[in-house]
Amino acid sequence: MTEEQNQPVQAKECYEHHMLLKGQLDRINHFLFGDPEHPEELTITNKVNLMFNVLLEIKRWAIGAVFTFAGCLIFLGSHFAKMDNIAEKLDTHIRQTDAAIQNLEQRLINVEEVVYKRGR
Repeated sequence: MTEEQNQPVQAKECYEHHMLLKGQLDRINHFLFGDPEHPEELTITNKVNLMFNVLLEIKRWAIGAVFTFAGCLIFLGSHFAKMDNIAEKLDTHIRQTDAAIQNLEQRLINVEEVVYKRGR
């Protein structure tokens, strides 16, 4: 008879423990996948997915910013190279013009000397 008396007590304890575990599993399920009684609340999986999507968007923007910055540097570098090339050409032209002016001045001095020598 002692076994028969123990079985209902043991079954009752098992049932209580089972219900406790079921309640905990339900809380975990509602925490992870949503509570049907509170559908307006975001679940943890939705929050994680949202954060992951935000991080992916930030990564896309960061990669785009890096490539845009690199493109700007290349663009500015090419324009600086053009400006440097133009400056070199202008310096060469100024030197040639200055040499031509000095050559013309020397020729004018020579012509003046010839004219003044004949005139005397």
